[in-house]
Amino acid sequence: MASIPSSDEHHQPYFFLSYARTPRISAKDPDPNLWVTKFYRALCQEIMQISRLPAGASPGFMDQELNVGAAWNERLAKELATCRVFVPLYSPRYFDSEPCGKEWAAFDLRRKRHMGQGPDLPEVVVPAFWIPVRPDELPEMAHPIQFHDPALGTHYQERGIYGLIKLNRYRDHYKSVVDTLAHRIVNLAKKTPLPPGKPCDFTSLKSAFVPDRGRRFQIVVLAPTRDSLPPHRNQRHYGASATDWNPYYPQCDQPIAGLAADIVRDLGFEPELWSYAEQGEDLLKPDGPASPGVVLLDPWVVLMPGYQAALSYLRRSSHPWVGLVIPWHEDDEQLAAATDRIRAGLRALAPTRIERGRLLAREAAKGTLAFGQFAAALRQVVFTVSKPYLRDTPAFPPRPEPGDPPPRRRDRITWQPPENPGERDDGSA
Repeated sequence: MASIPSSDEHHQPYFFLSYARTPRISAKDPDPNLWVTKFYRALCQEIMQISRLPAGASPGFMDQELNVGAAWNERLAKELATCRVFVPLYSPRYFDSEPCGKEWAAFDLRRKRHMGQGPDLPEVVVPAFWIPVRPDELPEMAHPIQFHDPALGTHYQERGIYGLIKLNRYRDHYKSVVDTLAHRIVNLAKKTPLPPGKPCDFTSLKSAFVPDRGRRFQIVVLAPTRDSLPPHRNQRHYGASATDWNPYYPQCDQPIAGLAADIVRDLGFEPELWSYAEQGEDLLKPDGPASPGVVLLDPWVVLMPGYQAALSYLRRSSHPWVGLVIPWHEDDEQLAAATDRIRAGLRALAPTRIERGRLLAREAAKGTLAFGQFAAALRQVVFTVSKPYLRDTPAFPPRPEPGDPPPRRRDRITWQPPENPGERDDGSA
């Protein structure tokens, strides 16, 4: 007898069902989401029939038994980090839902970590119509994913699963849709294995449905290269490019730009890394940057004449969409010896930035960040500068061009960060 594949020995749920909850009209009405639960159970039963999952193993996950709260977020993050396929139930409500957008963002972050970000990547997303939606109702990030399939039938395309599940005359069509989706999920999971990942900080994620303009986050490094240092400055923290600067060496073997990019990516943004020479003035221009961002400043440049013009430009900029973080290695003896001169220069550089933001954001601008403080401070700076930017980001879908038929009204999609994102890290924010 053939052995059970190792993918079933180390159980990962085949799918995560992501859906938008339909509210009750009144408290006396039955729960309208029971139809989704019925579909979920039918899909699980079909997957058990066609797979080798052992008794007691759950084929999928749906949040039907969870209560909103801390444990709810942790459980969602865990399931999204282990499921093999993501199954979003498209409906008019789905892309208006911030929780659904966070679920999509968490799974997509894991997919990109393990599969890269190229245009020809195999998909591990199986969309299903709960209520039919038109292509022009989809956000940009959903466009590349195929969701029209003739094998599901014309009744499914016209009515969606909800339109089939309620009426007995469509019973056979409904069963055919469940069967087709179950086979697709199982086959895709085997064809494109996605290994488990580390659960993300679900509360900190930004909805994937926010327009792409709001997902970019620029990281600009203002630091010398190894070749531009003064003769007496130790070169061990520097490289051929400004983005090679590593202020926390040897505690950390990763350049500060890469460390910051990992943190920004974990928060649901798409980081872009630049040296100040490449992008600094564009980030700090008076009319605002093309996306929110942060300047990672080497405090040593305060003492270097060649950087005074850049520092003057940074001093004049006070745009709320741009943050400032100044890492400070407590074991850097040369920094310690020049502390008074450097701190005086920093106080002159960024008085308004130091006063703006929460405690950790202010510390990030003072140049007091030891290695253990950097991640918490940068997370709070990202929240501080991205919140006003996203508040002004146009809602999806965009305003129609003249002559276009008016779209169905949709509520504005907004994203609100936690009130105190740094509190989990050290309690000081």
